[in-house]
Amino acid sequence: MAEFRGVDEAGLKKALAKAAHAPRALAARFDRRSHRVCVSLNTGIRFSFDPRLAHGLQEASADELAGVTVEGVGGTLHFPKLDADFSVARLLEGFLGPLEWARREARAAASRENGRRGGRPRKAVRSPT
Repeated sequence: MAEFRGVDEAGLKKALAKAAHAPRALAARFDRRSHRVCVSLNTGIRFSFDPRLAHGLQEASADELAGVTVEGVGGTLHFPKLDADFSVARLLEGFLGPLEWARREARAAASRENGRRGGRPRKAVRSPT
């Protein structure tokens, strides 16, 4: 059985800082004219997608799509008439590629900076005695 571990103050601050940078939906609506779901994010980005490209929404009618709401703290789009939920992060990942790219870019930048300083320290090699 899994052991429950409490969260300390440092862990909580780290989690809150990470969550503050996560893209969250502020608003979502279905545009009948273009037949697209339109989403506004806390980052200032707006995107839309054709629901026929989203698994579970291919056969949905305009009336079913029109009730889309933002749930929780903006991490989920909910279609109540379809009882379907979609993660905002996963939708973005599906359109833009893995969200891991930001983390990879940060690691690459740190590696370049480390290279400018002479690179990774060499491991000490023990000579046979």
